[in-house]
Amino acid sequence: MAAGVFVFRGVVGSEFALRDSDANGALVAPREGDPSYTLIVAELGSVAAPLDNGTPDVMLLARLDTKSNSLALINVPVGLQITSDNRSESIGSLANKGDAQLITTLAQYAKVDIAHLVKVDEAGLVDMVDKLGGVSVDIEQQIDDPQAGSVYLPKGERALKGDEMLTYLRATNVKYGVEDRLVHQLTFATGLLEKLFSAQGSFTTRLDSIGEDFQTDYALGQLETANKSIGGISSGDITVSILPGYFTAVTNVTGSDSERYVGSANDVATLIDDLNNGREPSVGSITEKSLADPASFTVDVQNGTTVVGAAASAAELLRQNGFNVGDVGNAEQPVYDETLVVYKNSENGIACANAVINTIGAGRAVQSNSYYNFSHDVLLILGADNKPVS
Repeated sequence: MAAGVFVFRGVVGSEFALRDSDANGALVAPREGDPSYTLIVAELGSVAAPLDNGTPDVMLLARLDTKSNSLALINVPVGLQITSDNRSESIGSLANKGDAQLITTLAQYAKVDIAHLVKVDEAGLVDMVDKLGGVSVDIEQQIDDPQAGSVYLPKGERALKGDEMLTYLRATNVKYGVEDRLVHQLTFATGLLEKLFSAQGSFTTRLDSIGEDFQTDYALGQLETANKSIGGISSGDITVSILPGYFTAVTNVTGSDSERYVGSANDVATLIDDLNNGREPSVGSITEKSLADPASFTVDVQNGTTVVGAAASAAELLRQNGFNVGDVGNAEQPVYDETLVVYKNSENGIACANAVINTIGAGRAVQSNSYYNFSHDVLLILGADNKPVS
């Protein structure tokens, strides 16, 4: 993503530009008085440049409510698994298919309208933060991660710029790994927004100074309206959360992608409901779950809904992702509201169920009992919550 260019002619222009973007067709303006959501995507680059694949490294959903003058940030892990066109892929990889595809898919997943897009690349982020004088963060544990950068960050409060900032945002060689990285990104983002919407100095002057560093569809008037609502906000007043879900790792398979993230539709709905009602997010922290090798067990598939062909479609999706598929058909009654993944009580049973959930993008793992009859290792019963994104 190239950094955007503003046309200022000495002052802030009346409208900013998304270059080479198809986003406008997917953005949906909120109804008057409703909160608006902005998707913020950032590239952080990498220590080994050839490994950088051009997909976002950070994705944040910013919720602005001008009624309550409040701002919330939801960190969306770029490894979030999305079912699209009968295959599972990460939300981050959709950026290569265009901004419109990314926006539409995330909006459908979170069940919110996304009104605006902000994009920034590594160079633009570094330049922006430097011009704003750095962002102060309290580093709670030392960071020494060669994969994130060459700098060492000791514990304590410091203003981050340049390579220090990038190392802080990329680092996973810390106590809770990728989860700590997501927390660091939220901490830094709130500090950056506090700087941008500071009560000190001129808001338009700050925009003028950093205008060439990012792209957005926002018009100047819309940004000024946002500043009237949250101008002077402190980082501690911004509600932060991580999109509910869990990271997965395939057991007994080397080189598997540790960034795969499985979300929960019910928990996402609870998170949005909490924000809509002015409550602190009640969903728990993310966890890591193990996945069995898809080729190591067999899945039976049953359609527990009235959707014709759902079992056959799910079975094909599983086959395409390396699973062995056994019996395919209908459940005894098409009354399942929730997708269930039933596993037998074996040493690897729960890991087998998690592997299916990870690929389908929905489901709750349930240990088998006499109620469930199936021939092989795992039974997938499709419920009404299994709605592949098209």
